[in-house]
Amino acid sequence: MNPAQPRKDVPYTRWYKVWERTSPRDFVQEAFIIPFILIIVAVHIWGTRTNRKKAKQWVASHAPILSQEFAVVGFGGRKASGLEDVQSESAELPGDLLKEKAANEYITYATGRQNTAFVDIKLTLLKRYNPLIQYGEAAMGFLFDSMPATEERMEATIYAFDGHEKDLVPKRQGDEGRGSEKSGFDGFVWAIVHKDMMKRLRDERYDLSLTSTKDHPKLPAWATVMSEASEITETLLTPEMIKAVEAAGESLEALVVTDMPMDQPKKYVYDS
Repeated sequence: MNPAQPRKDVPYTRWYKVWERTSPRDFVQEAFIIPFILIIVAVHIWGTRTNRKKAKQWVASHAPILSQEFAVVGFGGRKASGLEDVQSESAELPGDLLKEKAANEYITYATGRQNTAFVDIKLTLLKRYNPLIQYGEAAMGFLFDSMPATEERMEATIYAFDGHEKDLVPKRQGDEGRGSEKSGFDGFVWAIVHKDMMKRLRDERYDLSLTSTKDHPKLPAWATVMSEASEITETLLTPEMIKAVEAAGESLEALVVTDMPMDQPKKYVYDS
């Protein structure tokens, strides 16, 4: 028997030879889908890497300044500051300094300053990894004021002890006589706000809705003060504060000092 000839009892037919029963026109659909998928993957990789690079640049610029103001910066404690690694050109984010919460959100943390419990910092970047969502949000924000588009911003929230150090921090030997228990202060609401953000912040924040707005001659023309009393403005608007506002420029959306919640309370709570 010739081995080149198939046996009649075995179904060796043309069906088993894919190269003989197909042609390139059978893969036209795949020829369109596969490049589209590759483009999506490439854009996603580019977008996430770009956001990581921007976040790393922010850390490289601000972590040394934060380390001068706070004893602990980041999530690694005092033993792992990571300030040396962040200055390198490595593409990896310093895990002890910055955490990636999402592809466009990064968070960090600092503590260890008198009268300050801690500070939470959040970086929000554009959704470069998904241009469809990015430009879709931009279009919706242009058409509807109630749906603002995602913007690149840094939000820092500092929480004061306000005389509650004994409740939040375990007392250690040697802490006597430092006077940290005198950090309590009378509650008030005061803010320096960009005029373009004034209406939006008043609608979104319950605490700022209780204030009155008044321009101050020492502030730039684009900024205004939202306060409960003019005496608070004269006390807080120091030369150093004015200089910082001018240095930030119109990138500053708001600087808020408040003892009230952002959301309106649903019920009255009596604090004795």
